[in-house]
Amino acid sequence: MDQPLRALIIDDETNAREALANLLQLICPEVEICGQARNADQGIGLIREKKPDLIFLDIQMPGKSGFDLLATFDKIDFGVIFTTAYQEYAIRAFRFSAIDYLLKPIDPDELQVAVAKFMSKMTKVNPQQIQILQEHLDPTKSPRLIERKRNENQRIALPTAEGIHFIQMTDIIQCESLGSYTKFHLIKGPSIVVSRLLKEYEEILDNYYFFRVHQSNIINLEHIKRYVKGDGGQVWMSNNTEIEVSRRRKEEFLSLLSDFYVNSGKLK
Repeated sequence: MDQPLRALIIDDETNAREALANLLQLICPEVEICGQARNADQGIGLIREKKPDLIFLDIQMPGKSGFDLLATFDKIDFGVIFTTAYQEYAIRAFRFSAIDYLLKPIDPDELQVAVAKFMSKMTKVNPQQIQILQEHLDPTKSPRLIERKRNENQRIALPTAEGIHFIQMTDIIQCESLGSYTKFHLIKGPSIVVSRLLKEYEEILDNYYFFRVHQSNIINLEHIKRYVKGDGGQVWMSNNTEIEVSRRRKEEFLSLLSDFYVNSGKLK
């Protein structure tokens, strides 16, 4: 873009705002910082006054949160990169929603990548992404301490070249590795291909009834029609696809499958 990218920094910590501003001046000269705000109300006023292209937004602030700030706008016509001190469990939530984020303290390389990614697409945040993020982001819990959840009423945002697809997790039959891409096979409609590794989705879906049965496949246990015993065995899915189960993953898979049937009330 010929014009500089106009950005706001909204964070209650003075040191955090100054550190980010200094980093942007040093490594992202294409970004013009047109204002800073120490709380959500001040940020709302600046957004309406300055009409930025992008905001760097802290989530947790005294009074109104970053989510509260976004909720005041009927239309979000600016990009958002969240800055957060949340750690491991938050990463899963951000990946579910396909929203860009930077963990504090902010890494210069990650900042440069995030800005370049936004400038290449100038993507605005969809309210559904914010909703999905909030659904999965609970600072009082760590996913390592939570039992696996059923997939009902859970959605995931899948970013593609054509835009973001919002998919019910119960509609996903399997996720298939295509090198640097992941292909989502769905109950209805065409498959969706996302330019992310299967390993990323293995981590994202780890807290639900999905399992990586093989190097190339993650399956939704809710769509298993039949398991055929063997060295590792095979599963037949609801779309009549046959998928091999890795021998080294067999024991863990059968244990999770048993757990799924008990918790779903399907065990006969």
